[in-house]
Amino acid sequence: MPERKTSVAQAAALLSQPFTHTVLGRVDDYCAYVSRFLGAYKFHQHDRDELYMVLEGEMFIDYYDGPSVPVRSGEALVVRAGERHRSRAERESLVLMFKAVDLFAE
Repeated sequence: MPERKTSVAQAAALLSQPFTHTVLGRVDDYCAYVSRFLGAYKFHQHDRDELYMVLEGEMFIDYYDGPSVPVRSGEALVVRAGERHRSRAERESLVLMFKAVDLFAE
């Protein structure tokens, strides 16, 4: 059986700009992405749920007209379909995201 493992550290080393991502793997119609966050992304929403898990640092999910939720290293947060939000990090953070394959086609 072929090896199907990936290195988060090697994937993260490929990321040179904030809010870029690389695919770690795909499970059915969802992908695991690793991304570096720094600054604020634009407000947006999706028609599918997505999960953020902070591997290093701290980020925030800001809900449009709602709360700002801190997500720290080792914590995860699910943003439900239809919730208008943005991700934000005051210092560079490494984040693992689980998103439907088509969610980056904004």
